Amino acid sequence: MREIVTKILMDQLDLSKEEIKDNKSFTDDFTMDSLDMVEMLIELEKATGIKIENEKLDEIQTVGDLVSFLEANKNA
Repeated sequence: MREIVTKILMDQLDLSKEEIKDNKSFTDDFTMDSLDMVEMLIELEKATGIKIENEKLDEIQTVGDLVSFLEANKNA
């Protein structure tokens, strides 16, 4: 899952792999707005088949939060 998240963020935000760390905040460190987040969620759903409800976004603040959520829900 980490590789998928990393690739999507690299493509969407033009980041290097080294810039994408578990403690990085989507809004504070990557300055993503709500549209960026929705675009990321669409790409993640396509790549993983895991749907992330908008309500869950409040709980998912960092790269590590997202990876943990995806890992926990990959067989749901």
